[in-house]
Amino acid sequence: MADPYFRALPLFPTYTFGDVAIDGLVPACRVESWEAFIAAMRSPDHNRAASEFVYRGQAGHNWHLSSTLARLFDGGAVPGPHQENLLAQFRLAMRGRGLDCSKLDDEELWAFGQHHGLRTPLIDWTKSPYVALFFAFDEPDVEGVENPSRAVFCLNMAAIRADENLSQIIFEPTHHENARLVNQAGLFTITPSGKDNLVSAILNELAENEVINPDEPMDVARYIAKIHVPNENRVECVNTLRKMNIHHANLFPDPGGASKYCNDWLARLIAEERRDAAEAKAVEDAADRALAEREPQPAAAQEVSEDAVAGLLRNTLRNDSEFPPEVLAGWAPKIISLYDRTAETDWPERSASELRLKLEFRKFLMSNSVNRAVAETGARRLIEFFAASWRAKNGR
Repeated sequence: MADPYFRALPLFPTYTFGDVAIDGLVPACRVESWEAFIAAMRSPDHNRAASEFVYRGQAGHNWHLSSTLARLFDGGAVPGPHQENLLAQFRLAMRGRGLDCSKLDDEELWAFGQHHGLRTPLIDWTKSPYVALFFAFDEPDVEGVENPSRAVFCLNMAAIRADENLSQIIFEPTHHENARLVNQAGLFTITPSGKDNLVSAILNELAENEVINPDEPMDVARYIAKIHVPNENRVECVNTLRKMNIHHANLFPDPGGASKYCNDWLARLIAEERRDAAEAKAVEDAADRALAEREPQPAAAQEVSEDAVAGLLRNTLRNDSEFPPEVLAGWAPKIISLYDRTAETDWPERSASELRLKLEFRKFLMSNSVNRAVAETGARRLIEFFAASWRAKNGR
């Protein structure tokens, strides 16, 4: 199988012009992993106050920079009258619906409308590359769609604002309704109506003013660039960003963000439980195979001892390096003491007593950081061990 397209791109911070169908006119590069992207953002070029960058993360490796309104038109050029009439219609439609839109200028109204689903000429950006990385990796892949990399676009906000004709492209709303933007360190670019698209508007202006050589990718990359991040280890990436307080509940401080945060928590919990169950099944199967390879011993030989209990624990947890033999040996007398305190005289013949003892064993194992599924297996094996000993001792 041929390597994916992005593997042919140079490593950050060297840029080149790639496939126009994938990267458009934006110079592109790659990093080796999402961890490498985080490391790359520590580079001096991305930490200078005089050349402040903003970022946009996109899940699709071949998605171009395009607003929701521009996507309706070939080439991304929005006719001026359409854009003006849409905003006027929205301003009228908002009458009597809570917010007095007559007090908002056009840019603020576009931002408010985008927050509520209106198609607009705005594109979201963030001052945090890590927030951009979150948006690039947040959603799982669409089944059946090939997507070898995800992308983060970089825009030199300070340099763009220094150009008189481009300064109006970048817009930071100040209206109090934009809590999401505050938490996301967010802002917008707005493509002038009638222009082909955002990238063309920027490059044409800079080239006309002889600020850049449009044929030199490293020159163009000082203003706008694209970084491909391998589409690997998505869950690990999002989990790491969560520890940096970058997650839905924080980025979207509203009921929608809270709902998505909770749905994400539930999905992670279910995935962990399934993984734990699979690991427990593997441990149980390995222990069963180990027991089957041994010579069967008569019931009378099932004597309770610290060595016997420690051996049972080793067989149950044999694939878990977190619990070395000396740790399990230390558990053995505690488990025997727990059994002596909890077991009733005829407990193997009373299902309620057996269940109560099993729950105590499971609680002990889980309190010592054994995952629930493996603790369930361990508790069952301890019950079988102590029951065999009880029956041998009582002639049952």
